[in-house]
Amino acid sequence: AENIDGCAYIDESAFSGEPFPVAKRPGDTLYGASVNQLSVILIQVTATGSETVLSRIVRLVDEAQGNRAPIQAQADRIASIFAPCVMILAVVTFICWAVFLDSSSGSLEERYVTALMSAISVVVVACPCALGLATPTAVMVGTGVGAVNGLLIKGGAVLESAFNVKTVVVDKTGTITTGRAVVGSKIEYVSQLLEEGGDNDGWLKQLLRDIPAAVRESDAALWFACCAELRSEHPLGHAIINSGREIWGHDILKPTARGRAAANETEELTISEFQVVPGRGVECTINNIGRNTSCQVRVGNRSWVTDDAEANTLSPGDITSQSDDDVRSLRTGGQIGVYVSVKKTTMNTFHIIGVIGIVDPLKNEARSTIAALKNLGVDVWMCTGDHELTANAVARKIGIDEDNVCSSVSPEGKADLIRRLQKRRVKGRHGRLVENHVAFVGDGINDAVALARSDVGIAIGAGTEVAVEAADIVLVRSQLHDVVVSLHLSRIVFDRIRLNFVWAMAYNLFAIPFAAGFLYPFTDWTLPPAFAGLMMAFSSVSVVMSSLLLRTYVKPTIDEDGGMEERGCTRCTSCLIDRCYSCMFSMRRNSGDDNDESLEMIAAIV
Repeated sequence: AENIDGCAYIDESAFSGEPFPVAKRPGDTLYGASVNQLSVILIQVTATGSETVLSRIVRLVDEAQGNRAPIQAQADRIASIFAPCVMILAVVTFICWAVFLDSSSGSLEERYVTALMSAISVVVVACPCALGLATPTAVMVGTGVGAVNGLLIKGGAVLESAFNVKTVVVDKTGTITTGRAVVGSKIEYVSQLLEEGGDNDGWLKQLLRDIPAAVRESDAALWFACCAELRSEHPLGHAIINSGREIWGHDILKPTARGRAAANETEELTISEFQVVPGRGVECTINNIGRNTSCQVRVGNRSWVTDDAEANTLSPGDITSQSDDDVRSLRTGGQIGVYVSVKKTTMNTFHIIGVIGIVDPLKNEARSTIAALKNLGVDVWMCTGDHELTANAVARKIGIDEDNVCSSVSPEGKADLIRRLQKRRVKGRHGRLVENHVAFVGDGINDAVALARSDVGIAIGAGTEVAVEAADIVLVRSQLHDVVVSLHLSRIVFDRIRLNFVWAMAYNLFAIPFAAGFLYPFTDWTLPPAFAGLMMAFSSVSVVMSSLLLRTYVKPTIDEDGGMEERGCTRCTSCLIDRCYSCMFSMRRNSGDDNDESLEMIAAIV
């Protein structure tokens, strides 16, 4: 839609990722499902139904989910090779027993029966039931363990994709940060104005004497800003008021010092002539401050608080120039700088008395989560619709390289970044070049397309319903550390699947010679089919027991520096499998090309 008449603040965080409302004036574009936070405006609808931005996002999510590759049935591939080999071996066993068995061992009929029993024993003992149970049992137990640890995992294919993840892309607002504005910095110029001659007629000193006694000189700018924002609906205004209430209590106009009762003021302060100018700031008049006098307060951007026309009639010391430098410094640090200025109603010039920095704070576990992901060998990116300066400031704080930061990105742009990263070839866990599997972590409607497009979409549990629906893994507790836990659990589960494959194959290969009768020349004993069935059952039971041991999984403890302390018996199993796997690939690098094909087959089985 297009704004035709009126000004308002519109919350577009669900679409753009910008944590704070955006000022909209006539001629600006508006999106359906965004939230008007200020006043009534007149809009002209320019798109309806399937042509709206929200419908386009839903359509892109459906397309992304439909283009996903199905899970590769590794057990089925192994069984498709193993089963024919066993049948051929059974036929060979039958022929050998029928042809080469000594005639003194019995009649022809007895020799054929013995040959048939041996062939049956080979088929029974080598039944690939254990191979068929290796994956589903481990996946079933793994998803249950994930649920116990606050992870909603939507199927076994998700665990396989998470196991192969080499790159993680994270959203900023609501994922790395809390999504709630708070006051970060307070810069006061009151003492500088008094010392450098900015109070020629003593108006500022008198104003400081007239404000409530509970307000200290160093907090004067914050108190005036709180008074101006009392009737504001803007999140930045709420952040300022909340900061003031932590100091002076709920009633800003009757402030109290901590640990003391409210002072008895002779006159009750009141607020009048409040106005909001979208894109600039707010203004109000504080009445009965001092001896029946009033003062005007402005909070907002530079041109608003200096009243443009009076910008060249500044107090000595050039406070405005210094405040501009301070605001730029705050912006570089990821904060939004808000100017505060005052004047008495009898004066013509507003004077800047402070700057307040407002920030969307980082989550406590953000930095350690990024460090832990890097320790897992994962490349970490950040993609956000927020401003470049803010995005780079957040990236520096949490340890993401600025080259891996994408800012001012639309929902379609996030999905395009995922596609470009998926086309890369990266080093796997054992030094081989493999496909780049990408995971995306987000929480908003603007993240839904990227969540669906990525190999593994991870949604914050407290996020929007669209994001949760599009994701493969939902962090029920909304804790960032659970991103690391989800990848760690997937590796543990697939290490256990590989162990199940190794055990099932090794057990069958060990039992087949006994079933075929290789010990008969030495012991005059053959394995009856009944005993072969018992051995086959033990193989399946052992694989199931191996999978059930995943229930002993304990999620790792993540330190402040990203170090992971693994606990439980699953750690030993993972180390053993990794060593075996590394040995196989070191053999491949040291051997000639003639052995490449056979080692590839062994690696696929393991």
